[in-house]
Amino acid sequence: MSKGKVIVLLSGGMDSAVLLWLSKKEFEKVYAISFDYGQRHKVELKYAKELAKLAQVEKHIITHIPHYSEIKISALLSEDVPVPKGEYPEDEPPITTVPMRNLTFLSIAGAFADALEIDHIGIGVHALDSPYPDCRPEFITSAEAAINAGSVLVAKTKKRIHIYAPFLGMSKRDIALLGKALNVPFEKTYSCYLGTEPPCGECPTCLQRKSALSSV
Repeated sequence: MSKGKVIVLLSGGMDSAVLLWLSKKEFEKVYAISFDYGQRHKVELKYAKELAKLAQVEKHIITHIPHYSEIKISALLSEDVPVPKGEYPEDEPPITTVPMRNLTFLSIAGAFADALEIDHIGIGVHALDSPYPDCRPEFITSAEAAINAGSVLVAKTKKRIHIYAPFLGMSKRDIALLGKALNVPFEKTYSCYLGTEPPCGECPTCLQRKSALSSV
């Protein structure tokens, strides 16, 4: 177990839930942060709250991000853009990409890390079978450098803030296997771009989730 603290980006989906349970094993104190950014699948926040409660985190922060209401190019942000069915495209970022989402999330989490003197920020990105540009190792490395360059905590203590992204080289199935070993309550997680209950079962994240969980 690390002797540090971590603030985990918690969406309510299976990846962030596995990261939360893993963080409980690896860190002394675990905080969680979730974001209301006008997403079509805002229902995920209900699941995030329950997961944070089950994990008994030190504090669960839910913060509102207003500027995404002005961006209408993503299927996750605009009702006018249809949520696709089927698998993710192979040669370009999908229409469900939210511009600079992980950079925005990490920046806000970095501010809370400064305020709460937290030395790790946890994010459940995985590059192996993810089509999103802000899930790649080069993005994580760059974001960590920017956070450290602008951190009050780092300037005061001369210590670094680390982005904890243990799933970067893992597949969705690998994450599901780890979650099973950690006894993650997958039935308490939510993954659907359409935002329906029950999930649509046809969008890319529904299909990826089903494939991963059915193989463990």
